[in-house]
Amino acid sequence: MDRNKLWLIGSVLVTSVIVVLGAVLGIAPQLESMNVANASRTLVQATNAEHVALLARLKHDFKNLDALTSEADALAESVPTGSAMPALVDQLDAQALAAGLTLTGMTVTEAVAYVPVVPVAAAPDAAADAAAVPAAVPDAVPAAMPAAPASSTSITATNFAAFPMQITVTGSYAEVLDFVSRLQSGSRLFLVDGLSTARAPGLPGLVNATVSGLVYSLVAPAAASVG
Repeated sequence: MDRNKLWLIGSVLVTSVIVVLGAVLGIAPQLESMNVANASRTLVQATNAEHVALLARLKHDFKNLDALTSEADALAESVPTGSAMPALVDQLDAQALAAGLTLTGMTVTEAVAYVPVVPVAAAPDAAADAAAVPAAVPDAVPAAMPAAPASSTSITATNFAAFPMQITVTGSYAEVLDFVSRLQSGSRLFLVDGLSTARAPGLPGLVNATVSGLVYSLVAPAAASVG
């Protein structure tokens, strides 16, 4: 084999080595960069999709902002932070006036830590007894208490407080029942847990009634201990 052929073969080998090294040292990093860019693009697309969904949800909530605000205001009035007793007294006066009876007194004791109320099953003949109340009210009339409201694990003694109350009114038995119904459906959350009535001396057809129950308030985080 002459010298020219050896040089030719050597040149081909050197060229092949250069091509292989160029592929390894040049193309491979570019491929890696491309893979990283593709992964980044996928992540950006996923993030953009989340932002689009969030924007759609915010637009939906904004359309219902007035309704959500009204609901929040109603909840804040139902269970305010603090006792809010002046507003409660105004509510009781209005409810007594609407029921047609006279509000004669109200007693509020110191707030106590919230304790879930266990519902009390009504007696089997409670409905029959209520339907059979005569026009002439006896000296004392027991009333069946409603079931306690549903509780929640998020309501605890550290964030919820109860104010025991007693309200005395004078009116007919039907007016008393109407007043109790208004108490339980008013803007302020009120749980009636007792009702007693007695004939009003010198007032035919009227009774003196004492309604006992609980009103609730939220406890501010800075004053979490109650009682």
